[in-house]
Amino acid sequence: MAAVNIGADNASDQFYRYKMPKLQARIEGRGNGIKTNVVNNVEVAKALERPADYIVKFYGCELGAQTKFDKKTGTSIVNGAHDTGKLVELLEGFIKKYVQCYSCGNPETVVKVRKENIFLKCKACGAVSDVDARHKLNTYILKNPPEEKVSKAEKKLKKMEKERMQDAAGENLDKEDRKKKKDKKKKKKGEGEEGSGGGDDDEDNENGNVDDGDEVVWMTDTSEAAAQARAQEQLSSAMAAMVTQGNIEAEAEAKRKAEEKRAAEEAAAEAAAAEARKAEQQAEAARKAEAAAAAEAEARNPVLRLRKLIAKQSGVAAAEAVRGLDVEGGLAGRMRVLYEALFGDVEEGAKLADRASAHAALLAALAPDPASQMAQLLGLEFLLGQALPARVKQVALVLKVLYDEDVVEEDIILAWHSKPAAGAVVGVAPAAGVAVREAARPLVAWLREAESDDSDEE
Repeated sequence: MAAVNIGADNASDQFYRYKMPKLQARIEGRGNGIKTNVVNNVEVAKALERPADYIVKFYGCELGAQTKFDKKTGTSIVNGAHDTGKLVELLEGFIKKYVQCYSCGNPETVVKVRKENIFLKCKACGAVSDVDARHKLNTYILKNPPEEKVSKAEKKLKKMEKERMQDAAGENLDKEDRKKKKDKKKKKKGEGEEGSGGGDDDEDNENGNVDDGDEVVWMTDTSEAAAQARAQEQLSSAMAAMVTQGNIEAEAEAKRKAEEKRAAEEAAAEAAAAEARKAEQQAEAARKAEAAAAAEAEARNPVLRLRKLIAKQSGVAAAEAVRGLDVEGGLAGRMRVLYEALFGDVEEGAKLADRASAHAALLAALAPDPASQMAQLLGLEFLLGQALPARVKQVALVLKVLYDEDVVEEDIILAWHSKPAAGAVVGVAPAAGVAVREAARPLVAWLREAESDDSDEE
């Protein structure tokens, strides 16, 4: 029968010394009675040094099928049709869980049952491996623990000790017999029989019961310390190591504590990771909420909407959008929104006049008549009187651009300047209106002077 290495990790090692028969299985029956017979399950179990019924039961737990094992014939049955390859995979799982040492991987282990726990004691490295208690096979093992097998060396040791005790008992019996004969001899002498001593001595010589003069008695020390010393001498180094094996329960307790510590550390790390994920999710939610609020604010604010539209579309489309604005204040209110959209985001230190030159075409398109021109001047008054009061000194330069680009006529500028309260229609405070007109005085004076010169020439 072909043999293979125990453990899939050792399959390619040709010098590996732990072997087992190659698993053989055949499917029998048909219909509802179909079953799989693991032909050489007993031989495999013997090579693994595990009860054969453990392996069959493991197949049933993994496959969810009923199993049957006959201890007399060794017949191993698993209900259902299962190919050999699948059973080989399951056998490998059994070897990893219940045969190989969890520390060194050696299959030379012994199954130990302590209370409700199952351990694997490695004969090679001495490690104690705690078997996973969640597997269903553990319940079966606890109910059917493995038999304690005694090695040949242990049997030989017990036999030698038994023979020694028998020899000691025989010597004690001979000693009592000799003592009884001696007492009998003394009793005869006390009765006054002359010469009987020589005859008795001859009789004793013939029977081989001659007492030495020193009365030396040979016997074996049967104390516990002496027995342990003799046992230690008779044991080989390997047997001595087996006898002095460490306490399995103590080793298992140490391993359990290490596992608990590792589990606690893993739980703490997982909790920290979960907290970090939660914080990240909260930050992402805050960012989304902020973006949504900004989008909602933009949707509500006509200035932001118009500024975004002007940045994307041409002057004609932007002019149509301005005309379509539905804001408070009518035409003046629409021009207020226009001037805020055009000049409200100008960086500090930049000239508003340059921005006015850049958008002169749009402004001219929205100033076809005196009413529209006056509305634009009111929008400029709101911009520099209320929105950007720190730049009020630039009003003359902006007005100069509007005049040069034919956006606003001279007469409209002079009429606007002469009415300080006109800005109230777009929400300009009286004091702010006066400040704007004071800043525009140089341009107004220049326009009036130019008008006077033209009049003189005529």
